[in-house]
Amino acid sequence: MANFWKEARRVGMGTEENPIQPLSTITFDPLEELLWTGGENGNIASLYVDVDDVSRYTSFPAHASRVRKILLNDQGLFSIGGKNIRHTTRRGIMKWSIGVDGGHGPLSMSFTNTTSELLVSTSNRQMLLINLFRGSIIKQMDLDDDVTVMKQSRLICCGTASGKVVVRDPRTLKTENYIQAHTGTISDLDISGNILITCGFSSRSGKMACDGMIKLWDIRTMRALAPIPFPSGPSYLRFHPRLSSTVLAASQNGQFQMCNAVNTAEASFYQANVSGFLNAVDFSSSGEALAFADTQGVVSLWAEKDDPRVNFVSRPTEFADPPALRPDVEISDDSPLSLVGMPYYSTRLLSAWPEKMTFEVGQPAPKVPPEILSNVKMIDFVGYAPNPRTFRRNQNLAMAKKNRKDTLDGPKFRSEQDREKWFGKKADSRQLTSGSATSTGMSSPTPRAAVSSTPKYYRRVEIKYSKFGIEDFDFGFYNKTPYGGLETHIVNSYCNAMLQVFYFTRPLRELAKAHIKTTCAKEYCLTCELGFLFRMLETAKGANCQATNFLRAFKTIPQASALGLFEPDQPSPSISYATLIQNFNRFVLEQIQSDLGDDSRTVIIPRNYTSPTTTMQQIYGLQLQAVSHCSCNAVNARDTYPFVVDLSYPRKGSPGKQTPSDTFVGILQNSINRVSTTKAWCNTCKRYQPTNQYRNLQRPPNFLSINACATNEDELELYRSDIPFIPARLAMVFDNGTLTIQPLDRNSTTAIAPPTAQLAIYDLVATVVEIKEENEVPHLVAHMCVETAVGQQWFIFNDFLVQSIPEYEARQFKKWKVPAVFQYKKIDVDAIQDFSSLPTTPNPAYLRDMVLLNRRKERDLKFTYKILHPSELPTAPGFLCALDAEFVALSKDEAEIRSDGTRSVIRPSRLTLARVSVLRGADGPLEGVPFIDEYISTTEEIVDYLTEFSGIKAGDLDTAHSRHPLVSLKSAYKKLRLLVDLGCVFVGHGLKKDFRIINILVPNEQVIDTVDIFHIQNRQRKLSLRFLAWCLLRKDIQIEVHDSIEDSRTALALYKKYLQLKAENRFQEALEEVYEEGRALNFKPPSANTAANASVNAVANVSSHARPASVEGRMYTVAGVNVTELPP
Repeated sequence: MANFWKEARRVGMGTEENPIQPLSTITFDPLEELLWTGGENGNIASLYVDVDDVSRYTSFPAHASRVRKILLNDQGLFSIGGKNIRHTTRRGIMKWSIGVDGGHGPLSMSFTNTTSELLVSTSNRQMLLINLFRGSIIKQMDLDDDVTVMKQSRLICCGTASGKVVVRDPRTLKTENYIQAHTGTISDLDISGNILITCGFSSRSGKMACDGMIKLWDIRTMRALAPIPFPSGPSYLRFHPRLSSTVLAASQNGQFQMCNAVNTAEASFYQANVSGFLNAVDFSSSGEALAFADTQGVVSLWAEKDDPRVNFVSRPTEFADPPALRPDVEISDDSPLSLVGMPYYSTRLLSAWPEKMTFEVGQPAPKVPPEILSNVKMIDFVGYAPNPRTFRRNQNLAMAKKNRKDTLDGPKFRSEQDREKWFGKKADSRQLTSGSATSTGMSSPTPRAAVSSTPKYYRRVEIKYSKFGIEDFDFGFYNKTPYGGLETHIVNSYCNAMLQVFYFTRPLRELAKAHIKTTCAKEYCLTCELGFLFRMLETAKGANCQATNFLRAFKTIPQASALGLFEPDQPSPSISYATLIQNFNRFVLEQIQSDLGDDSRTVIIPRNYTSPTTTMQQIYGLQLQAVSHCSCNAVNARDTYPFVVDLSYPRKGSPGKQTPSDTFVGILQNSINRVSTTKAWCNTCKRYQPTNQYRNLQRPPNFLSINACATNEDELELYRSDIPFIPARLAMVFDNGTLTIQPLDRNSTTAIAPPTAQLAIYDLVATVVEIKEENEVPHLVAHMCVETAVGQQWFIFNDFLVQSIPEYEARQFKKWKVPAVFQYKKIDVDAIQDFSSLPTTPNPAYLRDMVLLNRRKERDLKFTYKILHPSELPTAPGFLCALDAEFVALSKDEAEIRSDGTRSVIRPSRLTLARVSVLRGADGPLEGVPFIDEYISTTEEIVDYLTEFSGIKAGDLDTAHSRHPLVSLKSAYKKLRLLVDLGCVFVGHGLKKDFRIINILVPNEQVIDTVDIFHIQNRQRKLSLRFLAWCLLRKDIQIEVHDSIEDSRTALALYKKYLQLKAENRFQEALEEVYEEGRALNFKPPSANTAANASVNAVANVSSHARPASVEGRMYTVAGVNVTELPP
């Protein structure tokens, strides 16, 4: 209030053609240093507000007439005017526009309490709720009066033409209360906290006049507070963004005042220099700038300081690239004349041929391919040749050759392979036999290839998407081994290499698998997610897997974010993934220790432990004694258990240590027994003193995890020698408290050591390296030593590319191959490890657990399932159940439009499980009754509920308001994992895609998919559940939206129908007739009326055989679905 406001700048928004463009609205951008204006002619323009200058940014026509209001968020600009609502990017590109029916127009708008909805009032007394992402109206409401102004706080306040302020709930949009603020139209209102201010018109002597008072209201009690006088007549009101009790009131003649809503005596009056009348006013979010717009198209900027900011923190504004400067051309005697640009002529040149002498001849005819000419047979003067199927029928051969690319490094889509399989198209050299040396499309590793350039199997692999989605991608092309790879299209998938290392560390794998069989109440438990991932990799048998759930839980951990462990949205070639994976390695091992807690009673690697040791300390723990020696001779010692050794390299030119410091074992030895001097607090001296700190290794670990930490060229050059820098085997020798590390040959078991010394021998079992290609974003690759039937063998895990490599490659490093993590294993670990104390048997009783997240009381929830009775719990493989799941979108797909107009998906939309239903499948009175029907709560933002396909609506996944039973994703996943481990057989329609999104791998023998059952293999068409239900069961489903119980029950009925037809030996005949019926109906079920009047369908024809003539319209029930046989 004490600050003095002054005019900083005046800017005219007119153009040379139209210098006066009246302005109707003005708005500061809450995210960027921009000021937006809307004109009476429907144009929208913006100004870039800098400390030193104000410049034009964008200008574009948006509406046919007056722009009434502008709102902004991170998606762009939303404006109303004329007869439409429009969404535009800040650069002026329209994303969508919605017209108002009946020639009416929008009056006002406001955001709701979500970032995906916009509320708009129209002149035909309607309220429209618009989905911002889809640009569609999702709800309409009728109003009693025109709403002329809206403001959103914790409630939505709507000012009407009759002088009322209607308060609405931002979630349900229902009227909570109202205030009769004025007798005429409300011209403006604003809200801050619990205080509402209004200005408007009132009736005086039978005429409407502007009220000279600013009305104040307490929205908690809906009572009036002391008004603020403003003799000039307030037309525009704003609360100060930072000073919640400061009010700005302005009149149309440019007079405005700053006053205190609590103490009205504190007021400062100003006069804005407006041309004509004032039409709009707005505060910047920082409260340091104020803008006025008038009817002459002039913007007046006011500030309370010399260098005002629009926002305290603004993101950078995107500007157009400056035009490239034309280069200077130097011409000499030897320069060609083509360097001289042709001038512009106003008369016709002599070289311009007259039109009567020019003819369109088109493109020259392409040459006939040699594979056709070689098989031509001449009959008279006409040649005939068989189609070699190298081109599509009626294809332009010239353009086809022009656009053809050598794609032998990537696989064909599965749909293409199936088409070739059934229609005989000749496969190219990409499809090699599985037994060939280059069956993965990658060249065989040779020492020379590694020296000259990056081998193909080290390069980044990417998933390509066809119109059938990711399921059409042939992952098997890259992996002919029995070990599962991990997919890459997931955020933070750089972790894949380290996750493979953890998986092949058997004690850690068994520990994580055992953890998922215990009761863990932590929703985002990394150890649980590791256990689920390891179970999936175990059953993969070479199939690709994805770490979606693990990475989702990882992203929720605030400590990981604070440590910078998340991959940037737009990775650059300069990012160091080696550093990232080293920090990830250390963090995850510590996090697993935190998840497991004190489990020192469990021993999985028996040793002579001198103190209680947790399972993680048994695997990775280095028992170190950290000693601090003060100058006062005070000694402080404590035991620590780090899980990772960070290598510390000697400074260049420093003298040697106990062992040569330029060898790997010497660097490792000095890094474990690290000595340093630093200032630390001494309890004896009671002050900070220079302290010598050193560490002594008390017990060697069973698995030695090492972070390379090589950051400069001198350190990296150590690894690039022709002789491998890191040994295949090393020995730790303990003699009288002194540690010595020696390199050994691969098969050696002896080291140079006194007879009394203790010896620990380690083998190299894994390395993780960073691959750096020029001008490419780096990526990580793991080398693993795996026990196979023929002995130890090394494999490379490049995300979903897996193939065998020679052992020396794991220890060989180049400029493009940077070391990151090494892992050694004690050679006797496999012989002594014992996992008998870990739980191994799944507990079916967990299926009866119900841990709900709803805030509502349980009696208020709507339960649609019946929990399994203890006698029903599956105890043996073969338990039949029907399953269906529904999903919502967390992000939309990223795509690009190619030059030929085709749409190419770069990254698919990210879906998450929203509902899962599992039904009893065995014959009996409870057949088809759900025993699981749970909705899954998520803390991530949902961009699309996909209601048309999922049946999920806004609020269904909200723990505060949902009436459905809500559980965590981990709880629902654990039940599905339990059903798979118990050997249950799942029936459903399109289960492959459902299981993929759920991120669970189910063995083929446990899946009965009606998509595959009712499919003729040489037909590309697969039948929808709705069409099969109509055609085989005479049942209309999915009439409005999908329902997972209805879909799974229908799939179960179709399976029972299949068994019936197979038993009667009529299945193939019925399936052929289903396809014939589908072709006649375009594979879409007709309407209910058409279906009732249809006299013939495939099932009726098939079912009419071998039926007694006396049976008419016999009805039976399959999985709760009534099926009627038609009379013959």
